[in-house]
This record gives sequence, C-alpha cells and structure tokens, in this order.
Amino acid sequence: MGELLTGAFDLYRRNAGLVLAVTVPVIVVVTGVTALGLGELGARYSPSPPLRDTYIALAANQLVTVPLISSILARWVLLTRRGEGASATELVASALEVFPAVLLVIIVWLGVVFVGLSLIVPGVYILVSWYFVVQAVVIDGHRGLAPIAGSAALVRGHWWRSALVGAGFQLAAFVPQALIVLAFTGLARAADAYVVVVVGAAIASVLTLPFLAIGATLYYLQLRAAREPLARA
Repeated sequence: MGELLTGAFDLYRRNAGLVLAVTVPVIVVVTGVTALGLGELGARYSPSPPLRDTYIALAANQLVTVPLISSILARWVLLTRRGEGASATELVASALEVFPAVLLVIIVWLGVVFVGLSLIVPGVYILVSWYFVVQAVVIDGHRGLAPIAGSAALVRGHWWRSALVGAGFQLAAFVPQALIVLAFTGLARAADAYVVVVVGAAIASVLTLPFLAIGATLYYLQLRAAREPLARA
C-alpha cells in the first residue's frame, strides 16, 4: 500500500500541470453549473442546506465529475506506463467518447451498492469488487455490463487487500479534503456567502480526486499484471 500511495502521489506531483489541465475544467464546469442551478452562487451561508440540494450535488459529483476524471486519468496512466504521451485535448476527447459506457456501469454499480447496503455486507462486498469498472471500460475496452465482470474477476482472491488499499487512499485524501472544507466553511460563515463553500469544495476536489483516480488505476494495472501469468498458464 505504501508503494502505491507514494507512486500515485509522485506521478501526480511530477505531472501536476497536465493533471490539473484535464481535471480542473471538469470540476469547475460541473460544480459551477450545479451551484448555479441550485442558486448557491448568490445565496447567504447556511450550515444546513436542503437535503434535496445535497443529493443533487452528490449525484452530479458521482455521476459526472468522478467518472470523467477517472476516465481521463485512467487512459493517461496507461499511456504513461507504456512510455507514450497524449495531449490534454486528446485525453478529454477520449474520455468523452467512452463516457456513455462508463456512465452505464457507474449507475449499475452505485445502484446495486445502494440496495446492498441495506444488508450491509453485500453492499460493501460489491463496492470493493466492482470498484474498477471505469478502468475496465477505458483500459480493457469492455462494454455493456462486461466491465462489472472484469472488475470482479480481477478483485477475486484479492478482496481484502483491495479493500485495505481503497481505505488507505480514501483516508489519505480525506484528511486534506476535510481541512480545506472546514477552512472554507469558516470563511463562508464569516462572509455570509455560500459561494465560498462551493469554492472550497471545488478546491478540495481538484486536490484529491486526481490522486484517487491515479491510485485506482495503478492498483488496477497491478491486479491486471498479476492475473496475466495465470491466464497464460
């Protein structure tokens, strides 16, 4: 896990210019459009926004922002590992091309996890087993529901390790994210402007979502490499 965390951070740091160039526009556009639609840009600060607004913002993040960034960076990490390059425009265009396929499996994954969490264990198991559906679409070219089977096949036999690696990355991202959100919440309260909260959430996403996407792809490639000798055997 330590090597994966270090590898993801180093890859992000050494290529921060490109990573931010392909991720910041996605975060700014989705966050801005969502906040504008919810009337948050001109609203006064509220410590407890309506649940409806929270659900809408969460849906926009999980169904658009995260899948797009994961798709962009999954292809970039793959090309980087191959010693190849691609421009920011090419990476974004490629992600938009596969986005319908990515969105389908993300909706199925999140829907099944949501239902499974009512029983706790099935939801957590599926959350981990199907976590790499985006990488299965982008890297291995699976379509339809095949990415779900592809992700589950790679995780099979490595479920506990995958869960621990995922938890480690989430924890590493949570700390800076929480500090940024807390700081901007205090500023928003002092300025009595909810837009400050929106800006803080966008900055937190800019700093943490690429790290999580890069880490997930590096681990996916690691699982893939471990399975290839078995497949040849």
